[in-house]
Amino acid sequence: MTQQFAPNANLEPAPEPPDDYSGRHEPLPRQEQFYRAPVRFGNVPVEAEPKGWDRRQNFRRHYPLVNLPMQVVERVRLGNDQPHEPNRLIWGDNLHIMRQIATNSVDLIYIDPPFFSGRQYNVIWGDNNELRSFNDIWEGGLDGYLIWLNARLYEMKRILKSAGSIYVHCDWHASHYIKVEMDKIFGYENIVQEIIWAYGSASGGRAAGNRPVKSHDTILCYAKSYGSHAYNKQYTAYSDKYVRERFTYVDDDGRRYRTRKRANGEISRQYLDQSPGVPLSSVWSDVTQLYAYHLVKRKQEEIGYPTQKPEALLERIVLASSNAGDVVADFFSGGGTTAAVAQRLGRRFIACDQSRVAVAVTAERLKQHAATRGLDDAPIPDFTVEQWGIYEADGCRRCRRSSFGNSRCAPTARPEPHLPIPARRFTASAISCPSGWAPPGWRRRPPRTMCAISPMPSGRRRSTSRPTCGTV
Repeated sequence: MTQQFAPNANLEPAPEPPDDYSGRHEPLPRQEQFYRAPVRFGNVPVEAEPKGWDRRQNFRRHYPLVNLPMQVVERVRLGNDQPHEPNRLIWGDNLHIMRQIATNSVDLIYIDPPFFSGRQYNVIWGDNNELRSFNDIWEGGLDGYLIWLNARLYEMKRILKSAGSIYVHCDWHASHYIKVEMDKIFGYENIVQEIIWAYGSASGGRAAGNRPVKSHDTILCYAKSYGSHAYNKQYTAYSDKYVRERFTYVDDDGRRYRTRKRANGEISRQYLDQSPGVPLSSVWSDVTQLYAYHLVKRKQEEIGYPTQKPEALLERIVLASSNAGDVVADFFSGGGTTAAVAQRLGRRFIACDQSRVAVAVTAERLKQHAATRGLDDAPIPDFTVEQWGIYEADGCRRCRRSSFGNSRCAPTARPEPHLPIPARRFTASAISCPSGWAPPGWRRRPPRTMCAISPMPSGRRRSTSRPTCGTV
């Protein structure tokens, strides 16, 4: 099912930067009616632009453009002989990855970013019971967190299609601040809904403490252009009480129904088995957290990732705001729930995460999902595992920094032209990986030599020597 790892991984050339980075910026919405200083209060400053915004450089003032190439380390073949473009699973910084994605190319984005919770999540992982940590602690405080998130939301708006939507999963720590920033980036009038995911009730240890128990998250849904966005109406099942009280009649075939009087006085029957259910509201209480699942179902879905969300939650979002063949993106993919649901529902996906563990877990999960599909199911496109900023050294060992990023440095790279990388801005260094861990496709194989490419500190002398790489 899986293509064997090639000794010289394909170092693909970086695409041309989108038009937004050749002098034209994605404009912010004009919302004078919402950000007008009240006359009766005198000269009161009103902050109409998102935090971190610069009128000349947008968010590049805080996060400069880094135009490094992608490297495909593996193409996972899932038995589909059709000439489909593969889906993409990427390990790297999502901001710089998004800056290489074409404008107006994604139909739906769901993200579950850090919540500004001030916590460190620990999980025991792998056969060797290694401790993995995921930090949600921010040195710059709330302002630093919002600037970091705004730079990414700005790119997400750019790559969304005009009929696209974005869902941002957050909680009480910062949801109200995030909404204010999204109003400035996407437009106050483009909010589709604030969704309350009521995932459970107080029980056991969760009921401890001296305040009400947290039992919901917030999901902010915005359209790029409200009114033209895709939305497929969803329904939830009638409650047993509603069925007993409303569908009180049973016909000769045993079918439940209720009667309705039409405007013309005619009496008609509404059968229960032909009724779609209750239109989906903004409070989702029928989808629970994984810990509330029955043990058998929980074992089937739970992978042990600390922030994993149930597939039922993502299935609802994907079905509501996308159609078959659409592109769904998740730039904080974590355990890969969005990618797995998109694959199962016939959507294309782009998933990325800066955690090596997350990318490895997602790759294995996608393979397992594909292996369980039925014979009559539609074929599933392959997916590629890619890296940004960290490269297989065999593809660039013979490259000087002045030519890194040019297709001639990678014999198997595609010949499309692209911008070379200024040598004086970057440096190569060795990277170290924890023992017992390997990137997707590298398990039970000899150690590989890897290079980490990063911006060079200002004032450092330019060098034309070859990169110094490490073995993982």
